[in-house]
Amino acid sequence: MHLDIRPAIAADTPELAELMQQLGYHWTPSELAERLQQLRANGHEIWVACQSGETSDTPVIGCISAILDVRLAEGCVGEIVSLVVSEECRGGGVGQALMLTAEAWLKPQVSSIRIRANTRREEAHGFYLRAGYQPHKLQQVFVKNCRQ
Repeated sequence: MHLDIRPAIAADTPELAELMQQLGYHWTPSELAERLQQLRANGHEIWVACQSGETSDTPVIGCISAILDVRLAEGCVGEIVSLVVSEECRGGGVGQALMLTAEAWLKPQVSSIRIRANTRREEAHGFYLRAGYQPHKLQQVFVKNCRQ
């Protein structure tokens, strides 16, 4: 399989919506198109991995986003978020290629990169460990819903 990685565009949002469902998030393509604009407006980036072949149709089989998180205590830290590879393409190097792309974009801007992963995503934990990331801390996440 030949892989092309490029910045995400609005036309990718139907396939991005399908990928997000594999993570348990249900967004419409129009909601994701708006998010792409918001992320970039805040200095972040989103890439997609496309399986290229002999046809002009190049399906999106993975995505990743890299953000800059500025905090009073920690300073500016890079964060890799929303990494997902289509279930049928996992284990073929797509996630690693996306990770390297996001890291290359973040490294000149930050001194460290973090990844948060839900405790139930044990396969992802192994992937991140193999990529050189180490557990840093355990914490609870508290959420207050602002839309009833």
